[in-house]
Amino acid sequence: MKTKPMHLVMCSALVICTLLSCDSPSEAVRVELPLVVDASRIVPVTNDLGYEVTLTSVRIALKDPVFTIAGEVHTASPGQRILDLLVPNVYAHPGHYQGGEVTGELSGEFVIDWIEDEGQSLGTATLIAGEYTAANFTFIQGGDETVVAGHTAILEGSATKDGTTTTFTITLDSPEGRQLVGAPFTEEIKEDSTGSLHFIFSPLDELEGDTLFDSIDFESLDEDDDHMLSIEPDQEEVEDAYNVLRRKFQTHDHYTIQHID
Repeated sequence: MKTKPMHLVMCSALVICTLLSCDSPSEAVRVELPLVVDASRIVPVTNDLGYEVTLTSVRIALKDPVFTIAGEVHTASPGQRILDLLVPNVYAHPGHYQGGEVTGELSGEFVIDWIEDEGQSLGTATLIAGEYTAANFTFIQGGDETVVAGHTAILEGSATKDGTTTTFTITLDSPEGRQLVGAPFTEEIKEDSTGSLHFIFSPLDELEGDTLFDSIDFESLDEDDDHMLSIEPDQEEVEDAYNVLRRKFQTHDHYTIQHID
């Protein structure tokens, strides 16, 4: 879904306020904060089949993170009805978090090496001060010259059960334009806020307790018993596992934005 640039959103609000004879038209307060890669929650997890899964590399390609304020905080005034025509609302698919009006953004394409890039800034996001509820972004496929080599994500690690360890590489491709909507971003951004926004990936859904790797039986998928497993697109023998992993990877359960001073 396309969103209007932030300067157009704020200019539109000024025009609307002037047309409706608002008492004191003024530009909305903008806050600029860096969006920082945070790998603090990439920790070993145990899936529902008893495998302890450790990620050693998490590389993901995405674009255009946006930040949303809950729609219900706005009244249905004539001005709001006109504003809704100019600034479409974004609504989350069914899940833990709802979307709302987009009032923050960091435009651009990013290929994130979540562990290697720990602590690095992706750029400066611009937000209108307010109570935020969620964040959205779009998955892409990185170029052949990037660390994802023409794919959306490459995850590497190991899975251990009953003393046996299987190393794995999981390569995932999201459909073009696949948007993730409703990653939790429950923060109040004030006009004097400082610090940074931390972009977090986690293999654990901390709300429900399930993991990205639930139902994946690593040993059974390792048909040649060499303790090395590759799960890739269009690989018939692991198609079911690939589909499960891609579906979970594309949900908001494994991504969070936190404001840290």
